Amino acid sequence: MKHFLKTTFALLFAAVLFSACSSELNEGDDLPVAPVLMGAHGPGYVLFSSDNFHGNDISRNLGWDITGCQDCHGVDYNGGNTGQSCNASGCHVVDDGGPEACYVCHGDSQTKKDYPQWYTTHGKHLEGGLLSAVTIACSDCHNLPVNYEDPIHLDAETPGKAEVHFMNDLAATVTKGRNGDASFDAATTTCSNVYCHGNFTNGNNVAVNWKGENQAYCGSCHGQAEGNPLPGGSHPQVENCSGCHTGIVNEQRRIIDRSRHANGVLNVFGNERTDW
Repeated sequence: MKHFLKTTFALLFAAVLFSACSSELNEGDDLPVAPVLMGAHGPGYVLFSSDNFHGNDISRNLGWDITGCQDCHGVDYNGGNTGQSCNASGCHVVDDGGPEACYVCHGDSQTKKDYPQWYTTHGKHLEGGLLSAVTIACSDCHNLPVNYEDPIHLDAETPGKAEVHFMNDLAATVTKGRNGDASFDAATTTCSNVYCHGNFTNGNNVAVNWKGENQAYCGSCHGQAEGNPLPGGSHPQVENCSGCHTGIVNEQRRIIDRSRHANGVLNVFGNERTDW
């Protein structure tokens, strides 16, 4: 009888064993052979396509706070009492901090880029765009936490939101034609009065939406229309941009040196000016 009970229990226990998590695991057949206990969380907890995917559970029900996972899976998420590691799938790597790695919640677990991917604006600011190679750092707009459990990281006041504090010297570049201070409106996700988008002498000083597309086209920051970057105001009305801004733009009004465009200084006849 005891042998029968042990055998039955072993079979029932094996029935609730499944495998690790990956953003590429969409179907049950995609699961690796090595078993991982998932009975405590229900079916689909490791499947990216499932409504019960653990990422959904963490965002909806835990307020992005995964520290409670350590109670069962250990401080390092390598298994703890369950023996089931959260670091086995490759989605979050133990050397990067495991599930606490920046790219897990607001990045890409495949490329390991740690900035949000759902809008193109983060990438353009951090890696440069078509019109400028000038980049900024995450710390230029955000107070960065020391670690995952830092009080400024997951706070009760603005759960699931990243506070923006302009600390970027480029955005606050002062020119004679500057108007107001750089600011960000969280309600409308709009940046205003920033040098990068025309808050300078003879610039257009446009307010841009962080979630928008194609808001930095040629002619938007300074110019009269898309494709026409000739500034108004006191700027000489000379159509040949390359005649004065040698080495920056060509005769077709294409930027040929992105490192010296929107970089905080005025390049005229090969000289850098800050008295404008």
